[in-house]
Amino acid sequence: MTVRLVIDPLRGGFRDLAPAADILLDGGLIAGPTQSFYAFMALADKPLALERLAKLKAGRTVEQAFLLLIDSIPRATCYAREMSDPAKLLMDNFWPGLLTLLFTGHNGLSPYLLGKAQTVGLRVEGLELIRKLIRLVDRGLTGTSANRHKVAPPTTADEVLANFDGAIDLIIDAGPTPGRASSTIVDVSGAEPWVFREGAVSLAELVAVCPRLKYS
Repeated sequence: MTVRLVIDPLRGGFRDLAPAADILLDGGLIAGPTQSFYAFMALADKPLALERLAKLKAGRTVEQAFLLLIDSIPRATCYAREMSDPAKLLMDNFWPGLLTLLFTGHNGLSPYLLGKAQTVGLRVEGLELIRKLIRLVDRGLTGTSANRHKVAPPTTADEVLANFDGAIDLIIDAGPTPGRASSTIVDVSGAEPWVFREGAVSLAELVAVCPRLKYS
């Protein structure tokens, strides 16, 4: 049976998050809130946890890598090999927030984290509670929505447990999430940045900051 860890999203601190951090550091798999939906969370360097996550998300293609939530721009260098000027502009203007950037990933990252072009998706999470958790474990967390493939993403802990009770080790129950649009994805791994998927951050907002942005 999955442990339910109830935390006030506005008041929760490092001590409250310690049980979740301990499970993650031991290679476990948890779920928790983000600024959009509840997400499955595993550490970037725990292969067995990533494998468990992949089984829960059965139906995704190999190219659909799991994005990583991070707590700050400096931590991006742990996973991204280089950052272009357009990437820095986008990070400075939209992080924390619902913008995922695709960078060329470091050698040695798990295949579950690398896309077809060896890119890794990174996003600074807007929910302070989860940024605290990332600082506590001192590494990035997966942030893929806690649902089965092609099923609507959940906005409450109860929805997650209805489908995955016993399949994950712990869930951080911080109340309902907004359930807004998924993050916008921009590929910044090449010479010119381009919009891979439009989401919560609009195309107009992106182009206002980065006129070089390509889109179809």
